Amino acid sequence: MSEELNNEPVTNPQVKIDWDLYKTLKYLGIIRDHIEEDIRSFNIGKSNYSKHLIQPWTIWLDYPELTSWDHDIIKRVLRTKEGEPREVDYEKIIHNCQERLRQIKEQRNEN
Repeated sequence: MSEELNNEPVTNPQVKIDWDLYKTLKYLGIIRDHIEEDIRSFNIGKSNYSKHLIQPWTIWLDYPELTSWDHDIIKRVLRTKEGEPREVDYEKIIHNCQERLRQIKEQRNEN
């Protein structure tokens, strides 16, 4: 698997997987074919997503029922950002959760 993460092709005719599993893993970005530009192999900014096989987008695709609020929490949990203490991510998560809870309560009161 580490060969694939380094963008080196893995060639082993003995390894075969079910076609549906292949399509799912490709859709989730876990299997990467010959792509001109592999979006998941680099970062914009100081986050470190590209160093990991499971990236926020993988989870977002696999759990389509998640909201944008859920996406933001996942993003913050999975990353570390150079120059920013980890506590800042947790403070942002708490802040976002407080706002999301406010919205849910407001929606409940409207009904």
